[in-house]
Amino acid sequence: MAQGTALMSPEKLARLMPKKIDGFTLVEQDKGRMIKIGTLTYSMAECTFSKSKRKISILLFDYNNAPIMYRQATSNWETQQADDSETLFEQSLQVADWRGWQQYNKASNSSKILLGIYDRFYLVLNGEGVDLEILNRVMDLFPWSDFPALQLEYTNAKHR
Repeated sequence: MAQGTALMSPEKLARLMPKKIDGFTLVEQDKGRMIKIGTLTYSMAECTFSKSKRKISILLFDYNNAPIMYRQATSNWETQQADDSETLFEQSLQVADWRGWQQYNKASNSSKILLGIYDRFYLVLNGEGVDLEILNRVMDLFPWSDFPALQLEYTNAKHR
């Protein structure tokens, strides 16, 4: 592991994701990989569920060894303005002590939830033909207490 910190493998990340969603069929699971960009390394896992023309995809990233990637992914949530128009609903989201962003496109009936967890994990839930209520129920399926906290090596300048 880079810098001696505990980056989760894609297989371990996949264990943190739901294995079933009521009414949906798992069509693709445990598609994951380790990604290295320069000195930064992170991991990700992905799975997809479907029901007729409706689809839910889950991506989970571990940015434990790439805190700058995490900050870039989550930085807009503090300043982004909520919107509720004819075609779009979007606003910030709070789950436990974690911040996120949720979005629903009324015209295309598509939804998205982005959530930062422990300043380390980045969760993306995408729904096609699925509203935010369903995606919020999917969030209830995650074993939040199994997510380990951030573990950075602060002697390394890139983590400060």
